Amino acid sequence: MRSVIDLHLHSSASDGKLAPRDLVTHAASQGVRIMALTDHDTTSGLEEARASALEHRVDLVAGVEVSASWRGRSIHVLGLCIDPTAALLQAGLARTRALRNQRAQAIAARLTRRGLPGTDLLESAAASTEVITRTHFAHALVEHGIVPDASEAYARWLGQGRPGHVSANFCPLGEVVEWIRACGGAPVIAHPLRYQLSAGARRSLLAEFKAAGGEAIEVVTGGQSTTQVEAATGFALRAGLAASAGSDFHDPAIPWNPPGRLANLPPSLQPVWMRPGFPRGAAGIP
Repeated sequence: MRSVIDLHLHSSASDGKLAPRDLVTHAASQGVRIMALTDHDTTSGLEEARASALEHRVDLVAGVEVSASWRGRSIHVLGLCIDPTAALLQAGLARTRALRNQRAQAIAARLTRRGLPGTDLLESAAASTEVITRTHFAHALVEHGIVPDASEAYARWLGQGRPGHVSANFCPLGEVVEWIRACGGAPVIAHPLRYQLSAGARRSLLAEFKAAGGEAIEVVTGGQSTTQVEAATGFALRAGLAASAGSDFHDPAIPWNPPGRLANLPPSLQPVWMRPGFPRGAAGIP
């Protein structure tokens, strides 16, 4: 289903394939008219994206996807309608990137101990980004001919329980929510059904998130089934949270989450884009 609003997209400023300007061009070509650039732990692509958005008459929502920790698990929190110049937010993002770099060094060390060129892989992973993710390591493993594709990189080396896996240790969820709220943004739990949690733990996560000042969860995201949308809807209603929709787009070669191909939010939910700060064009979008 075509959607004119997409509040979760990634560029090459983090682990997306397209440069920010090209991401906006691509999203616009798919019919998106209101979009959020939500790179992992950085806002560095926003200025370039903003210039392209003006050219293509797309309303750009300033965003970011911040890595957080909750009960020893990594949780991703979208910040929408943020002020990217806010000092508290930028200090927090710098801390998070430093933690990512420490994790990347630990991954490289683990790979080295298993006979792989860990230092070379780290250099390749870091060559084009300030935000080193496992995706960058996966691509480096492919580039060095160690695995045939990124899926095999995770299955053999980087996934849970694999030789190169290192658990994330990010800043606490409550702190991350505070950073986003302090710069006027809306904190949103990204893809809430992807975390390996029991139903009770997921309810606890959302309750603590709301108590900390969280506003919404991403009810509709790329690749979801109707059953998953229904489940996410139930969690939003029980938690008393608004709802968001975003593709989590990274790469035009990946077919399951193109920009702007999203189901409508169920009418029982309050869209996060109805809050103050979103482009006026968002009003009335189903």
